[in-house]
Amino acid sequence: MSISALLFGRLIIRWAYYAWMFIAHDGRKKRNGWEVNSAHRHSVSVPNLQGGTAQTSMKRSLSDMETRAALQKIQTFPELMAFHRPFRRIFKSSLLISGSLCIVYAHCWSRSLSSFKASREVGATAACRGIFGSLTTIFPSFMNNNESCNVSQSCAHESLIWLLWVGPILSHLFYFALNEFSGKHHTSYKPPKKTQGQIIEGLASSSSLDKDGINDVYDDTNDDINGEEDTNNTEWSISSTIHKFAKKLERPQNTLGMVPWFHVMLIKSAFDLLVSLHIFLGRFDARKMQVALRKTTNTKDGETRGVFDFSQNESHIEQRSPDSDSLDTGFWFDFMSDCGDGFNSSYQVARCLAQPYLTVNSLSEGSKRRTTRTLPRGKVLVLGGDLAYPDPTPETYEERFFRTFEDAMPPPTEYRKEHISIHKPALPVKSWTIPPSIEEEKKCSDSVDVDTNEKLSSYPGPVAFAIPGNHDWFDGLATYTRYILSRDWLGGWIMPQESSYFALELPRGWWVLGMDLALDEDINIEQFEFFANLAKNFKRDDNNLTELMETHLSGRVRLRLAGDLHHYTRHMPSPKNKQTNPRNGIDARSSKDPILIVSGGGGAFLHPTHCFKDLIKVGNDNKEYVRVTAFPSVNVSKHLSWMNLWQFRWRNWRLDMLWFLIYFGICSSFFPLCGVYEDYRQFNPTHTLLGLIHWAFSRVIILIGSIFVSGRVSLFFTFVILIIIFGFTETSGSKSSTYFAWCLTHSFMHISTALLCLLFVESMAEFIITEGMVAKQDDNGPCRTDLASSLFHEIHHFAHVLDDFQLLNTTDSFFNSCRNLLYTKRFDERLYDYVSVTFSWMYNESPMVKSMLEFFDLPGAIGSTHATMCSHLCANGMECLYSNNFAAFQQLDRLLVIKYLASIGFYFALFAVPIAGNVLGSALALTLNVLKSQYNEGFSSLRLEHWKNFLRMHIDENGDLEIFSIGLSRVPKTWVKDPLWDGDVYKGSMPTKPSFQWKKPSKWMPLRNSKKCIPEVIDYTKIRRRPNGLAARK
Repeated sequence: MSISALLFGRLIIRWAYYAWMFIAHDGRKKRNGWEVNSAHRHSVSVPNLQGGTAQTSMKRSLSDMETRAALQKIQTFPELMAFHRPFRRIFKSSLLISGSLCIVYAHCWSRSLSSFKASREVGATAACRGIFGSLTTIFPSFMNNNESCNVSQSCAHESLIWLLWVGPILSHLFYFALNEFSGKHHTSYKPPKKTQGQIIEGLASSSSLDKDGINDVYDDTNDDINGEEDTNNTEWSISSTIHKFAKKLERPQNTLGMVPWFHVMLIKSAFDLLVSLHIFLGRFDARKMQVALRKTTNTKDGETRGVFDFSQNESHIEQRSPDSDSLDTGFWFDFMSDCGDGFNSSYQVARCLAQPYLTVNSLSEGSKRRTTRTLPRGKVLVLGGDLAYPDPTPETYEERFFRTFEDAMPPPTEYRKEHISIHKPALPVKSWTIPPSIEEEKKCSDSVDVDTNEKLSSYPGPVAFAIPGNHDWFDGLATYTRYILSRDWLGGWIMPQESSYFALELPRGWWVLGMDLALDEDINIEQFEFFANLAKNFKRDDNNLTELMETHLSGRVRLRLAGDLHHYTRHMPSPKNKQTNPRNGIDARSSKDPILIVSGGGGAFLHPTHCFKDLIKVGNDNKEYVRVTAFPSVNVSKHLSWMNLWQFRWRNWRLDMLWFLIYFGICSSFFPLCGVYEDYRQFNPTHTLLGLIHWAFSRVIILIGSIFVSGRVSLFFTFVILIIIFGFTETSGSKSSTYFAWCLTHSFMHISTALLCLLFVESMAEFIITEGMVAKQDDNGPCRTDLASSLFHEIHHFAHVLDDFQLLNTTDSFFNSCRNLLYTKRFDERLYDYVSVTFSWMYNESPMVKSMLEFFDLPGAIGSTHATMCSHLCANGMECLYSNNFAAFQQLDRLLVIKYLASIGFYFALFAVPIAGNVLGSALALTLNVLKSQYNEGFSSLRLEHWKNFLRMHIDENGDLEIFSIGLSRVPKTWVKDPLWDGDVYKGSMPTKPSFQWKKPSKWMPLRNSKKCIPEVIDYTKIRRRPNGLAARK
């Protein structure tokens, strides 16, 4: 009722605003039309006495532009947002109004007095006296002077509740009208900024915020149509710059949040996975098709394609840190995996990777004092799979993957998304200002015959390589092939790869081997041959990856990187000497086993760390590894897992309809429970809590037994919930008996919860009838409260409210009565009577209003249909409490049954749906912390976008490999355009400076720079180079 009143009132205000705008528009058109035409004629007819033809033409064109702008401004109406938006505000207001009135009604209503208590003499509390006592003093006509209320002003009429309802409704509509007529509902309206402190904080946090940097910012707000400069603002000031930025604060548009995994629409992704894994994989493997592309040999040394040489990339060997004068001799490269989820997390990681120099917090050696260190951007970026979630589609790749990198570091200006690359790499770039040397021009004259490695060796920018993950294989690698293997640019990173697996030769004997494991977690024969040829050996085995690692690359693999798990962990070989600390870097002379690092924090939702053991065994020989670092920590991970108790429901509201269908289906065979409230009163006459629990538990057991004995639809949905729970639950490492017991317990929790909701709503339905809360009347006589024989007429439920409005003579027509009122009373009395007459006529004569009131009177509909159905089902002494006679139920009117189920289903959903979500959330929390399993389901439900990580690795001058694990404890959620972004400086200029040479390559910056959002080194390790110059493989 409140929602309808607010929507109808807003619609009336919108019509009134349109009428006012039409009248105002017509007046402005008549008033300003002559002035505009006069100005236009004046600008044309002024003679040019000085013969300035060019100036006259320019003034005439400007005058025409001003004329057209004025006419357009007069002749167009402003575009308004929909009157019902935002609907959530209407819903919240209606819920607050209706809930408050229900509390007041229940607290102050007296059934014995048939009135609201308004004085202390009749037992009114302070709240009731303050509300109804004050109103009866102001409006004496609302006092109820019946026989029960002997004291003056002690009782208030029931219709006064409508006055309390009208007040908040009118206040809401008045506020809406103020905003409507003040122009705040225009789509072009921009509210004023709250404070400039937020902008000052964001600008001051920038390391490049200086006078020169701000003066280089391109600001189109200063462009004047006459081309004249503002001579009053010649001096630079920080306040004037912030004032300019505060006028127009641009933010990223159409960004996507974290993927909602608990969504009925993701059934399609599960089906695609089933088809790809069990039908196509093994019959068609996209990796086999890539062999034909790699068989073309390079012109330099005849090696097959897929091997990229960075060992002689001397242009990136020496880098100078901006805060240090010393040269950093070495080679830097990055690793990141599992990106392409929510914009906030994915963009923040891509933004950190794109910075020319990244300042991170780290712990100084030998102390707990935090220091800062600047790490240069990596020459090579390796992406470890799962590029976009939830499944590989053009939309997810564009919006969740490519967009974040393009905003972090833009591609060249001539880059087109529709372009399909034929020859890789796409070098040279014509729009860049880097002048190629004569030798480089000769190399690039014929891009087909020039070696790929020769092009990359002279290219100073960053290079990206990406292997596909399991999510990229859901469509058989089709989207990956189109968007990774057939495109040239990932933002500002060039992509030269032509297959899903590759090998990178790095300086000082290090290699990076990127392997595509597909969905069967193994490499194929062709891929095995490719990597085996690098080791100058070849041998087939059932497990290709194991054979490759333990035979051809045995003792040469120093580090194994992986993703898929969205956290960071580092496992070290368990030392034989227990006193040795495995956290320290390993030496080639002490161990030949590689370090295991999982870094899957590129943007996807967080995975826990406490569900995995500290000590694991790897390989056929069960080599022991001990976990030395975890991010987030185990304690933090445990605390986060308990969030499912109270946050699962509102984070996964998209399952509400599914919960309602399953729960309602489980209970569908028992509607209605005739006499359930009387059964409770007899079982627990004293209404104790223990008695209520005992009654509820015993009745649930009876109903579960009835499901398997006589249930039909309920039995079907019971098996549905059992199948879902047994398929959903995963207890890795637990016994089968534990798995079976936990699944049965979880299923029993859902079934019993559904039946408890059934007992509650059915008991409340009979309670409101038995206690006389709804009006009812027997067909044979006066009002009765007998459950089986009483019928409820909905027409009379609201009739007592309208008794005071019956001011018409029923013999007169509506218009005659209204005309008579105009001449018999004062204006205010006539207005009040006119409104009451109109409402009375609409209620009695208009089916729409009566139907609307009946529609909102769900308790009345429940009471009417419940009594009718029970009178038929319980006839002749048939059992109708916890089981119904199927033949008698089939004789009921189908419309009556549908009406009852629809009415009772609304209240059933209000109670069952939130409880169902909390039951599943509680089960997940217990599974995560007790059984240490279901880490994927338990944390995908939370969709946590914080605790991200990536790796920045460094090969120093000694050939040692340093691994800096960079962590982001928090991710910014509000982004604004960076005022120092170099993209505005070089916008529209040809040629332009490459984005990898910009000081500020990222378009967006956080609105607030929290200390928790600053990157920090969460782990550090060093792998020493093998002695005697032996080549090492990573």
